[in-house]
Amino acid sequence: MCTLIIHLLAYQRGTPMYGRLNFLVGYTDHEVYKEMLKLTDSSWVNTTTSPSGSGEIVMSQENRMNGTCLASEANMTIEGNTARVEVTNAVSSFHLLPSCDGCLVFMINSTARNIKHLLKLMRLNLDVGDVIDSRSVYLLSKESALKESELEHFKQQASCLGFSGDPDFIYNPEKSFCAKGEGIKISM
Repeated sequence: MCTLIIHLLAYQRGTPMYGRLNFLVGYTDHEVYKEMLKLTDSSWVNTTTSPSGSGEIVMSQENRMNGTCLASEANMTIEGNTARVEVTNAVSSFHLLPSCDGCLVFMINSTARNIKHLLKLMRLNLDVGDVIDSRSVYLLSKESALKESELEHFKQQASCLGFSGDPDFIYNPEKSFCAKGEGIKISM
């Protein structure tokens, strides 16, 4: 069963990864990211091809955290079935997994360094080392809600990847998404 629902897919034009996608459900295995997800009210990303024509993808993001909108932008490079984002003090590799129509499931491996200052700014009192390695699995969708069957399928994928219990983040439709450009721009 697991091999059918967690095999890696290739990144291709026309996949639902382009355009706006709302972050609806996620699991992570590191306490720092679990705490960040608790602060997250809503989040969406918009991916477009880079105007430079370099084959890169531009990923713009708007997060509402504790009621405040935060905006960021990063370049994503694709090699084979792996998308890679490097920003200040962090590197993440994204692998695309099968999902529902209009949805995207990312399996993400991240390494972050020297994030104590960021945690202090976020008022997260966590004792962390200089390097944090984490694994996450996120479901994003063009819609703002999932059918129960889609949520259950995602939970099964997460289970196959070693995650258990309730997701660390489930979008609450009573929380609004930030409008494009509404957020405080965070330089990455």
